[in-house]
Amino acid sequence: MAEPKNGLYLTNADFPQWQDDISNYINSYSYKMNSNCKGCNESSCHNCNEASYISGIKAKNITFVVTEKCNLNCSYCYEMHKTGIRMTKEIAKEAVDFIFDENKVNGYYDKETSPAVIIEFIGGEPFLEVDLIDYISEYFKKKAFELNHPWAVNYMFSLTTNGTLYKTEKVQKYLKRNPGKVSVGITIDGNKELHDSCRVFHDGSGSYDIVEESVKLWIQNESNPQTKITLSPTNVGFLNDAIKNVKELGINGAFTNCVFEEGWTIDHAKILYSEMIKLADYLLNDETYKNFFCSLFDESIGEVNTSDNNWCGGDGQMLAIGPDGRCFPCIRFMKYALGEPGRKEQPIGDIWNGLDNKEDNKWLKKLTEITATSQCQYEDNKKCLDCEIATGCALCTGYNYDKFGTPNHKATFICDMHKARVLANTYFWNKLYKKLNIDNKCIFNLNIRKELALEILTEKEYNELIELTKR
Repeated sequence: MAEPKNGLYLTNADFPQWQDDISNYINSYSYKMNSNCKGCNESSCHNCNEASYISGIKAKNITFVVTEKCNLNCSYCYEMHKTGIRMTKEIAKEAVDFIFDENKVNGYYDKETSPAVIIEFIGGEPFLEVDLIDYISEYFKKKAFELNHPWAVNYMFSLTTNGTLYKTEKVQKYLKRNPGKVSVGITIDGNKELHDSCRVFHDGSGSYDIVEESVKLWIQNESNPQTKITLSPTNVGFLNDAIKNVKELGINGAFTNCVFEEGWTIDHAKILYSEMIKLADYLLNDETYKNFFCSLFDESIGEVNTSDNNWCGGDGQMLAIGPDGRCFPCIRFMKYALGEPGRKEQPIGDIWNGLDNKEDNKWLKKLTEITATSQCQYEDNKKCLDCEIATGCALCTGYNYDKFGTPNHKATFICDMHKARVLANTYFWNKLYKKLNIDNKCIFNLNIRKELALEILTEKEYNELIELTKR
């Protein structure tokens, strides 16, 4: 059972990602190696500059698309053009050789600035190719050891699965062969009603029952189990009951978000607000907030955005290798994940000839130049530039390209859903602060304008939120 690090309530910090932990470890070790530095922080001090440089270390994310095939047919899946193609063993071997080849990687990353790596296996459903995943994992470990590469120690394998194959003998053998080195996330969309409304087999039958059985075994194998819940216009009304069910299954955290795609209306925002208020009351009752976390409630959202950075990592920070050996900055730039007719995929090289240079490739250059400001210069999203509640409003660079033909055009289809989320957070956090007797120190401000709030809630509800923010 998770214990709140702040001693009060669970937050994102109670579910640390492996890359954050390993980066902290590497940073600590690197600072010790710079023992000549006395912490003077002078610009002329080589050791200070080196330590500052090392402190930005991140684990590199490299995705292997082992198959485009999936045994489910989820209604909200962004992989709309799956072909069923699978990565062969020969291509997989070449791909592993490639990621260790500094010449072919061509400066996209290096072992000095990325001495840790996350090898992510994705589909389709990745466990359809568990034999290939096992081969890649073993060959990767062998290669890293032979090269005396820091990845021989600093690595993690990561998979997100629909859970239908988790209990199979081959999958369990693979997990046991890599103890502590495989991070598995099983997607279960809350309760049976919500899950089976979207996550169905190709014959239309629901997958909840088999996934629930997998989750029960998965929880036994995980020290701090967490799941991913995706909300779409068809299932948002099930949110409250779904979260309760996830909690009762023994899962500690539910990372939950609305899909970025078009289809949301102000009526959906009203539903989300209502569901989140019910969920807030559930978490506040019997101190459930101490042992369960839902990412919809986040203290950092609902403020003016003071950073001009692009929120999404699909701007040249990641690397994805397709089943055919071609490389992409993210899987959402691959054909099977592009939904708009005629939209071209955007490869940045391949495992045989290497990656394109970031400066020479116009596509890569465009990705790295994206900022929060640059992507909000269109008539449909200029409102984002002076939004009072911009923090926490997410985006997908790949979807922006898919929808508009450029990654530098932010989609705003979740705008009303973000407003509803911020309003519900105002309710939850101020009630929690009062319950904990810290309301004299903490406040979640209601920064959204009244006319916008009244599009989602009633005058009475708005006034109740105002009262909660008063100290």
